[in-house]
Amino acid sequence: MSDHIIVCGMGDVGYRVVELLHRLGETVVVVTQQALEERRLAAETRGIRVLLGDARNERLLLEAGLSSARAVIAATDQDLVNIEISLDARRCRPDVAIVLRLFDPELARQLEQVLDVRRALGLSSLAAPSFAAAALGESVLASFTAGEIPFVVGRQSAGDGPLPDCPDVGTLARRHKLQALLVERSAGEPEALPAPGTRLQPGDRLSLLSRKTDWDQLFGPVDGHDRRRDSPSVFRRLGRALRRAVAVWRDEPLTLRMVFISLCLLIFSSVFFFHYYLAASITDAIFYTITNLHGELGLSTTLPEIRLYEVLLMILGSITIATLYSMITDYLVSSRLRKLLGGRPMPRRGHVIVVGMGRVGYRILRELHAVGVPVAAVDSNPDASLLANVRTIAPVITGDARSEEILVQAGLARARAVVAATGDDSVNLSIGLAAKRVSSEARTVVRLFDAEFARKVENALGIDAAMSSSRIAAPTFAASALYPDVAKSVIVQDRLLVLIERKAGGWAGRKPSQLRAEEGVQILLRGASLTTASAATADEKPLAAGEDVLAVLCRSLAPSWSEQRAE
Repeated sequence: MSDHIIVCGMGDVGYRVVELLHRLGETVVVVTQQALEERRLAAETRGIRVLLGDARNERLLLEAGLSSARAVIAATDQDLVNIEISLDARRCRPDVAIVLRLFDPELARQLEQVLDVRRALGLSSLAAPSFAAAALGESVLASFTAGEIPFVVGRQSAGDGPLPDCPDVGTLARRHKLQALLVERSAGEPEALPAPGTRLQPGDRLSLLSRKTDWDQLFGPVDGHDRRRDSPSVFRRLGRALRRAVAVWRDEPLTLRMVFISLCLLIFSSVFFFHYYLAASITDAIFYTITNLHGELGLSTTLPEIRLYEVLLMILGSITIATLYSMITDYLVSSRLRKLLGGRPMPRRGHVIVVGMGRVGYRILRELHAVGVPVAAVDSNPDASLLANVRTIAPVITGDARSEEILVQAGLARARAVVAATGDDSVNLSIGLAAKRVSSEARTVVRLFDAEFARKVENALGIDAAMSSSRIAAPTFAASALYPDVAKSVIVQDRLLVLIERKAGGWAGRKPSQLRAEEGVQILLRGASLTTASAATADEKPLAAGEDVLAVLCRSLAPSWSEQRAE
């Protein structure tokens, strides 16, 4: 056995990676301490060798063919075990490519440099952007950052929005900076990595890559809000101040608001009374009203009815001022308490509710907050370790989100979506169904560990998106073992699309058309940096060694194991 891939661990992530590599036609050997019987039999039935034991045992790694392996993927559920496997593999085979799974993203970045591993990947960091994209709509398949630039992989029809004016793929890139990755025709097989001259017809479904800013300009911001920065003009500042004042007003009890409005009407009626009954000027009428509100006699008349009215105005004026002071005090005190406790006010509308502040839920919250989407967090555990960080970016509600009362408290009736991302499938499913009962308009996104179960739930129970973290992350784990410099990998229509961010390096001196013909790699963007990179669709200049490039390659996938069982 040679040029094979060793996968250590056959949990949720490991199993999906093994299946995906097998669908790509790669040879796989599994080393796992324990595995579900169903998964082990599924792998062995398809000719995959499964060794039971601790992958930290050097003898077991050598028995799995480490000396001739192409790569090692350490995908167990424990960070320290994965690190130890990587150290053993590096000591026995210094040149082998290593991909390891780590929960801590900061540790992952450090170990990529210290251990010289090809990639250290976190399940939450890979899955969170896809969950966030699913909460915002169906057109965004995935998002990722390359060269510190946010990119979007999305799907659009050739007849929608600005696309009808593009007869071919090359025009699409020149006019709108959209790179076509896959063209799905109404009939026939999808066409991957279409050439610039590929014709487009209305109804064709396109998988596209774009910078997020360009995507927002063409199809509307993925968060549904205008992302233009507010102008520092006086009118903009006044508008923001007015919106804050309205928000404070709405937070006050209805009874207090009604009392305040009634007393304000009294002030206007008093000005009218003094102006017409006593024939006072408007200025004098206002002066008499204000002085009486403060308990001072502003009139010299001794008419009994005027004296009685002044007394009434003094009493009601005291109530008016006390009401105003209480509203101001309430605002100042509540703002101060929120600041001290790290709390934030609940968004009014258009927000996304994220339930479950574990690693995945917290990352989803951060992804949404980063693109300007208002968010709210719900967690049943008031002592959850990440809640302190959550409170700096979102309001937090403590309670069981399976209760409709908690969802109402989180503003689901006015929310854009709810994402159930706890670590329990049954809880997430229950939250999704409860959310549908409260608001049929809000999108429901549910995290489920079993990818096959997720597909069934989505079809049968009306959940907008049921997603498996392991299924989302598996393409990038598998692609990173096969290719260096992988930025992101997604599956579209039984095609694995691998996006690669790198310096031109070994591709230097070759034209994009040569790379496409010889290696099946299509250069999408090229330039001194990805910040200023231009589309390479029609650029046939040879690549320079120092150029930054974003490239894509495509590989066909055999039917999934569940589809094979159905057949």
